[in-house]
Amino acid sequence: MRNLDIDIYMNNFKGFFDKNPEQLTQLIGSIDSDKFFDGVRSIVEENSKDEERALEPTRKQLIDLIVKLNGNKTGVDKVIPYIKHHMGLICMN
Repeated sequence: MRNLDIDIYMNNFKGFFDKNPEQLTQLIGSIDSDKFFDGVRSIVEENSKDEERALEPTRKQLIDLIVKLNGNKTGVDKVIPYIKHHMGLICMN
């Protein structure tokens, strides 16, 4: 019965993003959507093994998946809390 639940959940999940492709782009950026949906399916299958856990991926699970698919790229090399100004450095806190 859980496999049917997984299929229904994934169809609804994909269906939402089929109707709202800009939301998918906003969520995953340039990640291949097929890899994203495969990852979500594996999370849902893992969640289905625990009867007390909901099928839906948690926010943390989705973030971890997106970070993993991005190759752990943060896009920021280092954070500098100061900006250069013509009057000197200004602290940005």
